[in-house]
Amino acid sequence: MGDSPLLHALSRGAVHIAVGLTIVAGSCILPWLILVGLLSLATVTLLSLDAARLRVPPFRHRCSVWLASFLRKEEERKLTGASYFLLGSLVTVLVFPPDIASLAILFLALGDPAATIVGTWKGQTRFWGKSLEGNIACLVACLLVAVVVVTARDYPPLLAAVVGAFVATVFGALPLRINDNITIPFGSALAMLLMRLVI
Repeated sequence: MGDSPLLHALSRGAVHIAVGLTIVAGSCILPWLILVGLLSLATVTLLSLDAARLRVPPFRHRCSVWLASFLRKEEERKLTGASYFLLGSLVTVLVFPPDIASLAILFLALGDPAATIVGTWKGQTRFWGKSLEGNIACLVACLLVAVVVVTARDYPPLLAAVVGAFVATVFGALPLRINDNITIPFGSALAMLLMRLVI
């Protein structure tokens, strides 16, 4: 991989943001069933390609060349973050109301890349394998997203959105065995739903 770690983080972050914004835009303009159908198709397709990459050595070699700017070292033998991103987004869209699901996906799309980029660029203080600086960047990005979305749509309640931003950051920081592309949107959406029920 010829890119520097920061360029690599920027490349992945750009894809992360583009995919997340596309899903959220789709949730705004498409009927729910069509959104779920398209997201399901995309998820199954990418998971199938990922499985083929892992099981077929020639295909794996080509993907390693084609996707050198985007793959992490550990993803050469595991599912890519993109597969987990689509899977986490699909589950979140299926389980939660559209307004909560879309905000949770925005936390993932913008907060997670912010953590990775800042952590790669300026990360010094590390715990649980991640940087404090990156976690702070994630929280700031998620809080900004929460304020912008609530200001634009007046929903969900600001307190619920802020709690969701904090929960998204916590799930991004925790060293869980489940990929954070799943835990960030699902965990933050669950927190916002619970908060909406009590306030």
